[in-house]
Amino acid sequence: MRTAILLAMFISSSVSADTQQASHTIGGETIVITGHAPPKVMPKPVKNYFKIAPHYSDYAIEHDTWGKAFVLLDINARGRVERVKLLKHPGANLDQIAVDTALKLEFEPAQDERGNAIGSQVIWPIEWPSYWWMVALEGLATRIPENVPFVPCRGSGPMHMGCRETSSRSLCRTP
Repeated sequence: MRTAILLAMFISSSVSADTQQASHTIGGETIVITGHAPPKVMPKPVKNYFKIAPHYSDYAIEHDTWGKAFVLLDINARGRVERVKLLKHPGANLDQIAVDTALKLEFEPAQDERGNAIGSQVIWPIEWPSYWWMVALEGLATRIPENVPFVPCRGSGPMHMGCRETSSRSLCRTP
């Protein structure tokens, strides 16, 4: 802990804007840190991707799964996703779909303090609401519904198993 604090103090005082590199020797070990400061302007998605439902796996449809993935995106200076790492797996055979969906995202690139486009990293959520819940609300499962008055509980699929209410728009109450 003490070494990390000393290293952080040294780095903050020795990083130059020209080389953007810091080095320090601690106990015979040389630590070299390269890179740039965090972006002044973070990348922005080109579209409103949160309204578009990603593709579903057959398993997710059949089992009425509600899944969510978190991915770490490496975005280059042109705003394209170069690399994806799954931080939270969604399950239900949706892992590959999450990676493919993330690779198709486009962003306005991040900018440094001078306004130059730079590469950056972003943690991005991808959510698959229950397929049958979306069909009941919208008729299709291609867009995420807006201003939804409730989120269904587990077991409230197309046959409303475990619910006292029979309406597809009612709030599920388990006995």
